[in-house]
Amino acid sequence: MNAHHQPFYSDQVGDVPVNFLSDVDTTGGNSGSATLNRKGELVGLLFDGNSESLASDMIFMPKITRSIHADIRYILWFMKNVDHAENLLKEMNVN
Repeated sequence: MNAHHQPFYSDQVGDVPVNFLSDVDTTGGNSGSATLNRKGELVGLLFDGNSESLASDMIFMPKITRSIHADIRYILWFMKNVDHAENLLKEMNVN
């Protein structure tokens, strides 16, 4: 890793958030979709929903429908420390 460019995530397992929930309306086939914050920055990837979200194709129920997102910091940590995908991280200008 370049000494001048530190990652915005920690190398410690307990310090890296893994996932988070949102109440966005998604449907089958949205897995892998980018999750953006209000500034348009990539903060995660959608990967699942709760069972109540299955009905959202017909009727969206904001009180109970939840989408599950992998936190981008965890994805980057995993790529570096588990997959050893340094070439991909370098190509993405993260490493």
